[in-house]
Amino acid sequence: MLTIGLTGNFGMGKTTVLRLFRRSGAFTYDVDEFVHNILKKPAIIKKAADILGEDVLTKKQANISIDKKRAADIIFHMPEKRKAIEKIIHPEVMKAVKLAESETLKRKPSAIIIFEVPLLFEAGYESDFDRIVVVHCRRNTALTRLAKKGFSKDEALRRIRTQMFITAKKKMADFVIDNNDDMKKTELQVKRIFEKIRSIG
Repeated sequence: MLTIGLTGNFGMGKTTVLRLFRRSGAFTYDVDEFVHNILKKPAIIKKAADILGEDVLTKKQANISIDKKRAADIIFHMPEKRKAIEKIIHPEVMKAVKLAESETLKRKPSAIIIFEVPLLFEAGYESDFDRIVVVHCRRNTALTRLAKKGFSKDEALRRIRTQMFITAKKKMADFVIDNNDDMKKTELQVKRIFEKIRSIG
């Protein structure tokens, strides 16, 4: 059994690569989905509102939830608030990661499990994974892809600037995937890396 952390920077193709690893036979999880579920917990909602203000709350009948767009607007403009939120979320994320590992290993003890973790290095998670894969592409390529998803250049750059430089992440990776070109080239890299990971496991 091996657990792999998959990371990169905003718009560089982590989710696409995660899907390719799944096709190759890995058990895959997107940590953003864990965060989505964590943010539904009443205790977390209360803590987030204490930091970001009541304006981030949306009330529908008896349900109270966090308006993610409003929260993101604050978080990516105010670093101190972003760090305070991360201190609440990150321990919960790692609990969810460990639970997913445990449940997967019950089903298949030899599983290779890959977690897509956008802030893997920023949160200091590198020691929680057996190997780390970093996906990268040119910044302009990432911006073009993000524009197609509806992100303005300013919004995309603001998010990218909150992350560690991709050059630093590449240096700390066990495996690096160049996602600048077409899908076939990326898929070949994924297959090659997955075979190497299988040989380690």
